[in-house]
Amino acid sequence: MYQLFDGYKEMMQPVNYLTKSLCNSSLLNNDKIKNRKSVRHLRASAEMIERLTRRYEKPDFGLNSTMIDGQEVPIKEEIVLSKTFCNLVNFKRNNSKNDQAILMVAPMAGHYAALTRDTIKQFLPDHDVYITDWKNVRDIPIEEGEFGFDDFVEYLVEFLRFMGPGNTLMSACQPCPGALVAAAVLAMEDDPAQPESLILMAGPVDPRINQAKFLKTATDKISPKLLEKLTIDTVPAQYKGRNRRVYAGFRQLSFFMSMNIPLHLKKHFEFYKNLLKGDESSAEVHRIFYDNYSAMVDGDAKFYMDTMERVFQEHHLPKGIMQYKGKTIDTGAIKKTALMTVEGEKDQFCPPGQTEAAHGICPNIPSEMREQYLQAGVGHYGVFSGSKFRDIIAPKIKAFIKKNATPANNSKETAEKAKIEAAAAVKKAAAPKAAIKKATAPKATIKKAAAPKAEVKEEATAKTASVLKTAVKEEVTVKTVPAAETAKKDSTSKA
Repeated sequence: MYQLFDGYKEMMQPVNYLTKSLCNSSLLNNDKIKNRKSVRHLRASAEMIERLTRRYEKPDFGLNSTMIDGQEVPIKEEIVLSKTFCNLVNFKRNNSKNDQAILMVAPMAGHYAALTRDTIKQFLPDHDVYITDWKNVRDIPIEEGEFGFDDFVEYLVEFLRFMGPGNTLMSACQPCPGALVAAAVLAMEDDPAQPESLILMAGPVDPRINQAKFLKTATDKISPKLLEKLTIDTVPAQYKGRNRRVYAGFRQLSFFMSMNIPLHLKKHFEFYKNLLKGDESSAEVHRIFYDNYSAMVDGDAKFYMDTMERVFQEHHLPKGIMQYKGKTIDTGAIKKTALMTVEGEKDQFCPPGQTEAAHGICPNIPSEMREQYLQAGVGHYGVFSGSKFRDIIAPKIKAFIKKNATPANNSKETAEKAKIEAAAAVKKAAAPKAAIKKATAPKATIKKAAAPKAEVKEEATAKTASVLKTAVKEEVTVKTVPAAETAKKDSTSKA
């Protein structure tokens, strides 16, 4: 099947080249004729065909800057750790903020990590964001070995340890069970790198709950051997990963599209109409979405079959029989990590209840460190992208992370502001070379500010001392942040 699909794409490349040339031709874009009805139809038809026959390559994240405190701050995308099957990418901000780190686990469900661009973008102003940028196994030589569920969890554990203590682990869609297992592995070892918060969005933690009909058929009526025969392909000889067994990206795309054919047809028809009207802004929104949606990545066959078996067919997590490297996972060991689950009311892939089940699987997390949120009116992708994610869900997640951060992490910004105010007060008092040493210890330790070398006016000195006292008090606070009383929300349910 893979060879047939790839052959079809190759055969259509001359058509793609012709239609692309037509779209860009000076003839169809000539000011004198480009607004004629026949020309607009021709140009719109050419673009539709070009997009249908295109080979969609890996898209860029396209996150070059973010807004922090009203100022545009450049972003540098950097690979900080490279593994055989994944790169750990850090979006480094060109400023001095020392915000809490977040590891965003991108789905391994056929799309590149760039599909989560909107998710990443919302957290850049407030957090040091890392993401798992999974590689296309089609391009990984078979000699590098297989990549299974245990390897996936091992990567997450290694990434969290690389990032260090005080991090947040956030996952959307298919990786949620693996993310939960990784948090449990670190908790069982009481590892300092265990996340302070675990955010699970629209993931199949317990897919038995409100199970979709298509999934019930695939898991209950199709044997693992038949499922493997129907879904696993071999990479063609022209790629570096030749002969590697994979779950091909084009199969996943076909599956996604088949779930809601009328919607996709409607969107493409609207795109055609926007091209005819000359509504370029609306047309560009369509292009950006489907450029990312249509760029597919192959997954290793072992990871796909492991996930189908452990998560969807035998339900290892909710049954308490999940294993990692031969050892049974104890999710009850998770006690120090706060847990937030987010679901979409109209999610067809992970219906409400499947992600919320994580709260029952982790019984020893204190109630004040839990939150379940159900967003009304959104489907699967609306849980981690789109307007409701930006306006409602992302702010709630940020507030949850901040509430459950350790005092050292939670007070950094407040203490920094206080120190700036102290420095300003000293300058205003005209104290020559007044030295205020920066607090260095992250947990309840701070160096005392050095006394000014020259005498200052009594009034200014008293004011400076008062401000410094406030800064020190906020920096050394070790008392647990009290759990805020959860406000009643129409679409929020208790864990």
